[in-house]
Amino acid sequence: METFSFITNASTNKRKWECPNVMRFVLKNKRSILVITTFARRVITLSLGCLIAALILWGSEVFAETKNVQAEFTFHIVLTDKNCQMAIWLVNEQGVFEDTVYVTRKVAKEGLGNRGGEIDDKWGGARLSVLPVWAYQRGIDYGGGNFYPTKDKTLVDAISSATPKAGEFVWLWHQQKILKPGKYYYYIEVNKSFDDNEHHNYSWYRGQPSVIWQGNLLVGDQISESKAKIIGHGHVAGIDGKINPDLSTLTTALKLIEKAGAIYKPVEN
Repeated sequence: METFSFITNASTNKRKWECPNVMRFVLKNKRSILVITTFARRVITLSLGCLIAALILWGSEVFAETKNVQAEFTFHIVLTDKNCQMAIWLVNEQGVFEDTVYVTRKVAKEGLGNRGGEIDDKWGGARLSVLPVWAYQRGIDYGGGNFYPTKDKTLVDAISSATPKAGEFVWLWHQQKILKPGKYYYYIEVNKSFDDNEHHNYSWYRGQPSVIWQGNLLVGDQISESKAKIIGHGHVAGIDGKINPDLSTLTTALKLIEKAGAIYKPVEN
């Protein structure tokens, strides 16, 4: 049987009871609780540390995927005529020029749009109206307000080829710089010398202006594809890069391209 004892406090003359076994039990359990509490705190701290590390690792992977998107673009264009000059380029959702995808060699490397003489000189004048929307949107002035490459300052071989023949033209392009995920617009500008009509007959070669096609693609971790459509034309004299939506005076120029489209595919690093 448990025994109780009373202890008298001499200064207060008050008594209190004391049970030795109960005191030992309480002291023992206090120590156990302290051990358990300390262990629990260490487990929680370790778990939080692992969770934070995992979140940092996951965040860095997501950031890397968001930041570094390698891509492959394939453009399919059906041309109905030969000797067409053409450019393809990419613009982001904010309307900022991103990169040139393709330009025919006469413009990219042979200075068709930037050579001596006036625009309508019969012997070698600069054909400023050839692809003016692309040239101005690219925004590189080669001197005197001319935005076309010269023979001395050409574009790289990777984005140019000989003038395509009539029929299907397929161009595979890997961008040189990293693209952020999002919506992008691709533009196709096409023009043909000597393609005049009753509304556009300005000189021995300069007829109808360039025609602009547009489509859009989503850059990310999924395949995206779209068809392009005509949205306007370039300036008849190539003095600016504006797109004029009025197509009422164009005839055969609207048929230089039968159809056009593009496919985007993400590429694993």
